[in-house]
Amino acid sequence: MNKLLASFSDLPMWAALFHPVMADTIFVRGVKGVRYFHGLYDSREAWEARKALLARHTLDVFRLDPEKAKKAPEGKTAYAPKIHDEAAGVVIERFYVETIPGYYLCANIYASADPAVNRAPMPLVMLAHGHFNRGWDNRDRFFQDSQYFGVAFAKRGFLVVAWDMVGMGDDRIDAKSAILPHAHTYNTVIQTWNSMRLLGYLLSNRFTQESSYRVDGRFVAATGASGGGTQSIYMSLLDDRVTASIPMVMVSAYFNGDCKCENGVNALRGRKVKSNICERIACFAPKPLLVISDGDDWTRRNPDIEYPYLQDVYSFYGAKDRVENFHDLRGVHDYSLKKRWAALDFLLRQWNLPRNGLYDLPYAEDIYRLKPVDEMKTFSASSGLARPAGYERDIGALYRAVVS
Repeated sequence: MNKLLASFSDLPMWAALFHPVMADTIFVRGVKGVRYFHGLYDSREAWEARKALLARHTLDVFRLDPEKAKKAPEGKTAYAPKIHDEAAGVVIERFYVETIPGYYLCANIYASADPAVNRAPMPLVMLAHGHFNRGWDNRDRFFQDSQYFGVAFAKRGFLVVAWDMVGMGDDRIDAKSAILPHAHTYNTVIQTWNSMRLLGYLLSNRFTQESSYRVDGRFVAATGASGGGTQSIYMSLLDDRVTASIPMVMVSAYFNGDCKCENGVNALRGRKVKSNICERIACFAPKPLLVISDGDDWTRRNPDIEYPYLQDVYSFYGAKDRVENFHDLRGVHDYSLKKRWAALDFLLRQWNLPRNGLYDLPYAEDIYRLKPVDEMKTFSASSGLARPAGYERDIGALYRAVVS
């Protein structure tokens, strides 16, 4: 057995999942875990006690004060000139907000180009990116799935905001180096803080004054694929302003992410509380939750294992109709067109948005021309914005600035 395990030592976790022996071992462990968690609570009262324990544990390992993290940042902000895509009917913004003293979180906004739409309060979709990399011009928050998602939802009246993980996007210097490390233990916490601070900014009067956009705070969705799904899960757990959650190709009973930025603080396997990412997102109940899975990764058994468990938790609230699973059996690990359509349909139904020709607008995504990285970046010759002086390059200093 030791020799067998040693043969996996050089494999990344996601690759080991598909080795026939290792996959069976990890999967069985995950199934047992779900059954174990399920046995801990058979009523709403028992579940609420477990949920409270998980909440305390999460805050303990993250060392975050949620109320502090939720505050609108008071640091610097700046916007580059808008990108007008007349063919697609959208406007794309490039901006930054100082979420931590010396750290400038860069992001893109996708909004309708129609003033009648973008001057009214809009439903907000927080779109976290994962570790997808198909070349310099097709990665991070600029990845093709993120761009297509942002444009398609903006055209339909949503405000979509996509932002950087630490050490990616505008933090990159070139294809191989960045101002800050990405795969670092502290980034689980820093990235969660950034997500919550960014949402605080987007819901503030300052955002409306600086951008002219307004968010309808009743409708705030967190979504993202893969590592972006992990971010959306943590954000959904810690920020009660999120009203719908759509983690994409991430919820699993036996896999919690293989990057230190996702599980660096051991949030799911602490010494005192054993849990997994499936039980954690169950804590979002009874608010609307869509788990999207496919037949090509660690979410491939969602219809049989994770989804029935989530339904049972939601049934404690009489809310089984608020949790759904869209399973793309022949799909792969991405945020494809089919998955984006499922997310849109879910929000239309769960938020009871009017079928008025706007939110349900027929729209062909191929009308949009993907933008290169240099055009989408906040700090570039195209944007005209320069990186502020005094940019913090010590990841430890950033971590110490946010923890309690």
